[in-house]
Amino acid sequence: MQRWTSQLSTILEIMYEAEHFLSAEQIHDILRVKDASIGIATVYRNLKKMTAQGIISEVSWKNVNYYTRHPFSNAFFVCEKCGKMLRIDIPIADQDFLSGEIGMRVSKWKMSFEGICGECEKCI
Repeated sequence: MQRWTSQLSTILEIMYEAEHFLSAEQIHDILRVKDASIGIATVYRNLKKMTAQGIISEVSWKNVNYYTRHPFSNAFFVCEKCGKMLRIDIPIADQDFLSGEIGMRVSKWKMSFEGICGECEKCI
């Protein structure tokens, strides 16, 4: 069982206040404003614990891991031009449904879409 620390609580608070995906470095920058004593290693350690426990979700794009709060369908869109990441709600997000459809137990899944967001499309 994981010990619930004030640092973990603060990181989780940041995750649930954020409207978009955050990297560990972005989370660390926000934390430094609140508490300068929290190191980047503490951020990575707590993100790893929360991801393993299913408290938050992790997606990877261009060799950088990004984190987001739940509920999250594990489907996301990334703009190839500006890098904006958006959550996408997909009706098949239920792992039990997916397991039944493919005849194997699904423990987790991720689906990504890449393209150009509406804002970048206007600039082309």
